[in-house]
Amino acid sequence: MIILALVLFAVSFILAIFGKGGGEFYIPIFLTAGIPFSRASATSLFLIMTAGLSMMIVYHRKSLVDWKTAFIIILASASGAFLGGLVSSSINPLYLKATFALLLIVSAYFISRPVRAHTHRLQKVRYEWLVWRRKCCGESYCFSLLIVLPLIFLVAFLAGMVGISGGGLIVPILVLIGGMHLRVAFATNSVMVFFSSFTGFLGHAIKTGIDWHFTLVMALFVASGAVLGAHYSSRFKLHHMKRAFAWILIIAAAWTLAKIFV
Repeated sequence: MIILALVLFAVSFILAIFGKGGGEFYIPIFLTAGIPFSRASATSLFLIMTAGLSMMIVYHRKSLVDWKTAFIIILASASGAFLGGLVSSSINPLYLKATFALLLIVSAYFISRPVRAHTHRLQKVRYEWLVWRRKCCGESYCFSLLIVLPLIFLVAFLAGMVGISGGGLIVPILVLIGGMHLRVAFATNSVMVFFSSFTGFLGHAIKTGIDWHFTLVMALFVASGAVLGAHYSSRFKLHHMKRAFAWILIIAAAWTLAKIFV
């Protein structure tokens, strides 16, 4: 249990640099330790919720969180995650693992792509209600709500179903479609990580039991790693962060696929 806690501390530290809760690795780690998928998913969501709260506090102090955008997209992500967690117990774990790995691969692809200038195209939209122009954290961008919100709901539903926060896909949506700066997207995503994982956890808790002793001990180590990772995130260059982020997702996907057949 101590070794597992130290591993989770290291994972949460690394992934908090990218504003991520760490579910992409928590579940494979739990599966490797012989924990059933349903229990691993529920525990993973609680740990992601803990990491999200820790990161959110640190990023807020660094003035990197776009709170207005965060609260609007929380409505989409939290409701999607709750529904996903609620229906997860009725789905074969094999399908959940395969969906989980596919989400990670798609996330890695999109986050590794170069960010194009979406703002100039959105400035030409004739209907103002389609676009939300934002200025925050030293950056300005145009947010297409009718496109971004449905996508985030779908991603959160799939993520809540398999026991992750969905940040690996939500961050690319915010950057590539919403036009948000990558570092601000990482920080703002930490808010969604907390709320979507919280509602996803509630959905799981209704259907599955929670080992609170194990979960709370793991959460303590995860929270410590998340605070340190978020604190040191500003010291890394963005292009290095994107590359490392993509590789983290690919490795986690390969690990999960291997656990399907091993």
